Amino acid sequence: MPVITMYAPKMTDDQKKEIVKSFAENGGRILGISPEAFNTTIFEIDPKNVGHGTRTLEEFLKDAPK
Repeated sequence: MPVITMYAPKMTDDQKKEIVKSFAENGGRILGISPEAFNTTIFEIDPKNVGHGTRTLEEFLKDAPK
């Protein structure tokens, strides 16, 4: 049983459903196995809890081009 682990920012329930489905379908296609064999875990990470260089990710994202 393949396991997919994703660390990501906060997502909506619909985004979670879509990404889990996409990972399983594409992983199954690539590996030639059933998408139902996949186990996906999403860890939502607050940007305040991640460092990027000398700043938190929250600070970095505030200055990033949009």
